[in-house]
Amino acid sequence: MRPLAVRRTTSGAVIAAGALAFAALFLGEGTTLGRLVWIGGAALLLAAIVSSLVLLGVIAVPRLDRAGSLFLVALFGLAVWSGLTTIWSISPEDSWQYTNRTLAYAAFALVGAVVAAQLRSPGEWFARGAALLLAALYGWALLSKCIPSLYTDYGRLARLRAPLDYWNELALLAAVGVPVALWLASRRYILGVLLLYGAGVTVLLTYSRFGVALACVAAAAAIWLAGDRVVALAATATGAVAAAAVFGVALALPGITKDGQTDATRMHDGWIFALAIVGGAAIAAGVSSVLRARLDVSPQTRRRIERAAAVALSAAVLVGVVVALVFAKRIWHDFANPVSSQISSNTARLGSLNSSNRWSWWQEAWHAFTRHPGGGTGAGTFQITDLIHRKTSLVTTTEPHNVPLQFLSETGIVGLLLLVVAAVAAVVAVVRTRGRATGAERAAVTALALGAAVFLVHLVADVDWDYLATCGPLLLLTGALVAHGGEARVPSRRPLLAVAATAFALAAIYSLAAPWLAQRELATATTVAQVKRAHAYDPLSTDALTEWAAFEEASDPARADQLFRDAVGLEPENANVWFEFGDFLWDEGAWSAAYRAYSRSWHDDRFGPAGVPCGKLDVARHKVLGVWPPSCPGGRPSENS
Repeated sequence: MRPLAVRRTTSGAVIAAGALAFAALFLGEGTTLGRLVWIGGAALLLAAIVSSLVLLGVIAVPRLDRAGSLFLVALFGLAVWSGLTTIWSISPEDSWQYTNRTLAYAAFALVGAVVAAQLRSPGEWFARGAALLLAALYGWALLSKCIPSLYTDYGRLARLRAPLDYWNELALLAAVGVPVALWLASRRYILGVLLLYGAGVTVLLTYSRFGVALACVAAAAAIWLAGDRVVALAATATGAVAAAAVFGVALALPGITKDGQTDATRMHDGWIFALAIVGGAAIAAGVSSVLRARLDVSPQTRRRIERAAAVALSAAVLVGVVVALVFAKRIWHDFANPVSSQISSNTARLGSLNSSNRWSWWQEAWHAFTRHPGGGTGAGTFQITDLIHRKTSLVTTTEPHNVPLQFLSETGIVGLLLLVVAAVAAVVAVVRTRGRATGAERAAVTALALGAAVFLVHLVADVDWDYLATCGPLLLLTGALVAHGGEARVPSRRPLLAVAATAFALAAIYSLAAPWLAQRELATATTVAQVKRAHAYDPLSTDALTEWAAFEEASDPARADQLFRDAVGLEPENANVWFEFGDFLWDEGAWSAAYRAYSRSWHDDRFGPAGVPCGKLDVARHKVLGVWPPSCPGGRPSENS
């Protein structure tokens, strides 16, 4: 029996980890920097506390084997390398912020590893926690459709996304929940079916094609690895049919699945949809209660059911392969679509193979890598790359929607290798953890491992690394899974390392907060002193420099000129900074210099402010060279511009 103080410490760590995951899921607010500061800072602080307790010999040491240790080292190494890219980054401020984000994610993984080491059956504990949090997530997501005031932006765009603010990330968590639901069904059949039902309705209402596909694959894998495949098959069929039926009802309700609907329409259809959800859940529960009693079949019947399911799945896969081969050219044409053919965000996208511009973004990322193969353009800088290479003003993005390619583009071959090492090490460690587990613990670890695998696959098709709500909890889960692959170790006291870990965490928290404090200062700045304070918080901020220059422009033009030059020196490929510099030179009457600044802005973003026909670039060109471009004959926009 552990001492009471140790048990209380362990309980506190478990509760804190659960609260951290809850905050990330429900309070993350998309890519908002402020929420990353608070929740990521809490993760860093909790990581420092639990690590210090381990180093002081108070709580158990994580049972990490070499693969598990390599996973954590590579993850923290990726954060360190991202920080180093700030030195040569085309946007040092963005690289700094992305370093902070990656460091916060690594802290989540470390917390998961330490907390799992304190539990006798960590797989079951984490599976229960995952089921509870995911059930709450799906419930809130669907409730926000029923009550318009909970998420007002659905009046503009109907795709389900609350509370994460992005449909594909919500779809990812719905797919992650499928194996967890089937694990729950093996213990509490009706509850498992209801969780699967909630995941199904959620993923369908996101209209995420990849999310739906991953949910199906996750279900197939979970059934294959289940201890009782007949129970898993029955649960899947019941939950999926009920979810599909409710989705069908939703398609008939404009206030639920159509864009641009009024509050009155959304309120009216919301109540109908709420009744459909409750009715679907009641029917699924009723069918499950009847069906569960009939699932104890003979071994011969069990084998026939399993064989029939395997044949059906094999036939479906075969049909899919044949269709892919027959229509390969058309499929590729649809996937590698031109940017101008942006796919819509309505239900019609579910039947489309259009990559939604991903192919174009992947090409841009590859081009950036070939120009900077060693260290990339700097962590978190793809938006500048996209602005330089984009071929239309209609679509832009912050990341290429492929995390490995993103790190290759932004952090070079070193960053990609660190990411790959972390992924491979995690896979090896989780497989070993599953191999050591037995009985109920093995079933729970299997479900969580499949959820982590869904996350790993989803990384190749979206901007997952930008979202705390998915990366935080899922890396915490992965950390827990890798923490039991090795032999038990006796705690030893290392107070100096505990002090160092605490100091590092405090420094990381300040690093996380400083850019946010600078942004807050700039948002309300009315004096040069406030702008200088913002610059002190974030000396890499071009916004702080250009705002400072604006205050100095009237009284000290020479100082303003130097501040603008400092800004373009920090981000020499930032079209907006060059354009602001051009505006300053325009006001000073320095036409030649203004023309050069506007030209540089146009070079870095042809669809930005410098690309406006007969705009300031064209006027400055006329003043310096005495000519008008074809898009602005005689100083007036042409009919084709």
